[in-house]
Amino acid sequence: MIELVCCDMAGTTVRDDGLVLEAFHRTIASLDLDEDEAHQAEVFVVATMGQSKIEVFRSLFGAGAEGANALFESHFVAIATELGVQEIPGARQNLEQIQRGGVAVAFTTGFSPSTRESLIDQLHWSDLVDARISPADAGRGRPAPDMILVCALRTKVTAMSRVAVVGDTASDMEAGSNAGVGLRIGVLSGNDDEARLREHGADLIISSVAELAEVIARQQSR
Repeated sequence: MIELVCCDMAGTTVRDDGLVLEAFHRTIASLDLDEDEAHQAEVFVVATMGQSKIEVFRSLFGAGAEGANALFESHFVAIATELGVQEIPGARQNLEQIQRGGVAVAFTTGFSPSTRESLIDQLHWSDLVDARISPADAGRGRPAPDMILVCALRTKVTAMSRVAVVGDTASDMEAGSNAGVGLRIGVLSGNDDEARLREHGADLIISSVAELAEVIARQQSR
């Protein structure tokens, strides 16, 4: 029986449309990097998609991470405001349906709290979920289990085996495994393909969050 569904945001419930990578590109372009350094940074960013943004920048730039992260956050919010933010089709409808079935829903994201709230405000989702957690709220970002564990504590689940994690990246699946959740669901609407999601622990693969309520209902009937 599932008591909590923890969903990623960008690429899972929120349309990415390249916004995250574009913000990274603009950030890297703003820094004093040579061509090889810039290329290596972009490769690393793609490989670590879904992880805490500040931790990614710490790995890349060490002491310069805070400045790079501030640049990234400002670029992302500017791009999102300029182009608009949209949900993955069916996201709100499915999450509300899951909640009506007595299951709590939470958001986890590698964004800072301020960027997370900017997205939620643009989508008019402030009333949608039971908890929303960033690395700054929990201690560590993905693939560490911290954000999922905080969600479980806040929603008072009875066991981690009754938590489902939903995400579009290997990091989402790894975080679910590290937290000991009962179900890891990979979605194909974002960064990683089915092979990579399964390699990193996905139990189920769905095309998008539009199929999520049905999947959870099936789990509840077992």
